[in-house]
Amino acid sequence: MLIGANDLGAMSPEQRRVYDQIASGPRKDVPLPFLAMLDAPHLADSIQAVGSAIRFSGALADDLREVAILAAAAAFGSGYEWGYHERIAKSMGMRDDWLAACRTGKVSGLDDSNVAAIVETCWTAIKERRVPPERLAHLAQSLGRGAASEVVAISGYYPLLALFLSAGELDSAI
Repeated sequence: MLIGANDLGAMSPEQRRVYDQIASGPRKDVPLPFLAMLDAPHLADSIQAVGSAIRFSGALADDLREVAILAAAAAFGSGYEWGYHERIAKSMGMRDDWLAACRTGKVSGLDDSNVAAIVETCWTAIKERRVPPERLAHLAQSLGRGAASEVVAISGYYPLLALFLSAGELDSAI
């Protein structure tokens, strides 16, 4: 591991405090991206707090949040994030056509315009580094401005996690 910490016994007190805080929170464990961040415990603490807000107290419905996360993971190419959240999505009963759209960025044939707009927003934000105004307008109109803002945040947050995974040699491509 070029960066990060995974040996509890070798962690500094501050690393261990942040590790324990994450483990005792709503995630109930310390996923790999946060281990990769622990050389900078203040960043790990702040970054995980953003993720916690996205995952556990956001405006997006759970299934639509997972659509955004999966689309962001796939668009960035993070095998770890894809696998982690695919398990969550499948446990929620996510439809196979939604999963396929998230994985490929192809939304033709989807019968849910919100899912299509989320997938296209995430893929375009990551691949083209822009947020399509027509998709964002659709999301703001149909889901609310808060949920639309969360889709934008997810499009930036999950690539950040994937970069830490890559730097820590903890990720694989999908």
